[in-house]
Amino acid sequence: MGVPFYFLALKNRPEHFSPGMRDFEMQAMARYGDEALAAWDTGGQDGLRAFLDTIERQSGIRLYFFNGSTAVPSDRPAPAKARAKANQIISGAPPQPPGFPSEEKWLGRRLTPQTGHSAAPAPDILVLQLPMPPLPPPLLPLLPPMQSGPWNNILLYSLVGGLVCYFLARSLTAPIRKLREASNRIAHGDFSVRVSPELGHSGREVADLGRDFDTMAERIEELLSSKKQLLRDISHELRSPLARLNVALELARQKAGEDARQPLERIERESGRLNELIGDLLTLTRLENGIQDLGRGEFSLNELLELIVADALYEARHCQVSIREAEPMMLQGSRELMRRALENVVRNAVRYTAENSTVEISLTGTDSTEGKQAMIVIRDHGPGVPDAAFEHLFEPFYRVDNARDRQSGGTGLGLAIAEQAVRLHHGTITAANADQGGLIMTITLPILQKNQEEDRPLSPTRPAS
Repeated sequence: MGVPFYFLALKNRPEHFSPGMRDFEMQAMARYGDEALAAWDTGGQDGLRAFLDTIERQSGIRLYFFNGSTAVPSDRPAPAKARAKANQIISGAPPQPPGFPSEEKWLGRRLTPQTGHSAAPAPDILVLQLPMPPLPPPLLPLLPPMQSGPWNNILLYSLVGGLVCYFLARSLTAPIRKLREASNRIAHGDFSVRVSPELGHSGREVADLGRDFDTMAERIEELLSSKKQLLRDISHELRSPLARLNVALELARQKAGEDARQPLERIERESGRLNELIGDLLTLTRLENGIQDLGRGEFSLNELLELIVADALYEARHCQVSIREAEPMMLQGSRELMRRALENVVRNAVRYTAENSTVEISLTGTDSTEGKQAMIVIRDHGPGVPDAAFEHLFEPFYRVDNARDRQSGGTGLGLAIAEQAVRLHHGTITAANADQGGLIMTITLPILQKNQEEDRPLSPTRPAS
């Protein structure tokens, strides 16, 4: 007994049956009718009742039989829609076209009963109610069956498929995201990052890529460490012959005549420049390695700035240096290190500002999400910096214009030292071209609040590239 699942699924198919499908429907109805009449002839109402129970239990299809408008068996009430379908068949009215998609499907046909032993009137109308088809073999066994039309099922499986694809994509791209994060950390100077321990359970190709990435990071870290060690060793080794050179220079002055004065002065100037370069290299190396024994304490930032401006005015011959605004502020950290940083930036502005112009400096307080901050703005009226040079401006030995820097005595280390010193004090330094020409350097530093720890450690710096 029962009909194929294909027949059950007719309910949720688009309602434009082909002739073949309609013939299949009529054949299924005829078979149910023949089997029901046979059960009636052999067992009467009890036989028909047993047949109906068996069909519903095996296939989930509900069958309703009528003799005219009276339900058969009499103790099996028919719903209103089944009675309406029977009345439509009795009246000969054409069936109503089903909706799209149909919420329910009722099929009906006339039967030709045979004379049997039962005294009760034989059924002559069959009405069939198709049940909601069960879900196809489920993707997720715990999902409840949908109690509505096919488009809800389509939406359900689209949602489930979308979620499955989303988590599958995230699982497949997780190693790539880890590699990308590690690459960003390397781009910002953190060469200690490693990814192979986190990619050990990934596919073989991805795991191999992670190991190659770690090998590359280790090699770069070794090269940078070797470069720093080389600079540090060279700087230390040059100090001794330079000191002997200065002693020999003084002895030569005592013994030489007037004709040797200018060459000896030139040697002295070059020796001074070399000594300054060595000092800058040692300072930069110490900052890059996070050495913090530079004397820490609380000092007045505005007083330090006034002292630096006074020194700049003494050295400047072609321009003026003025403090436009300076609010009293106290800073916790290394006063000497901050003096070197601010002095390098101010000297850089004096070096490149236009003739008879003024280097303008201001010190103001600002509020941020991290608390009260000091903002130092240093603006010159020079040629500015090309846009492509800003990302390299604070790198050691970088020169915007080699010939100009050498002529002005620059070594390319001043701004690198300034950036490292500011970072040690948990601050930032940025550069931008002014609209009317010139360069604006902005330094922000956190101001020590009363409720903060006074022994706040200096921040470690990122490794220089």
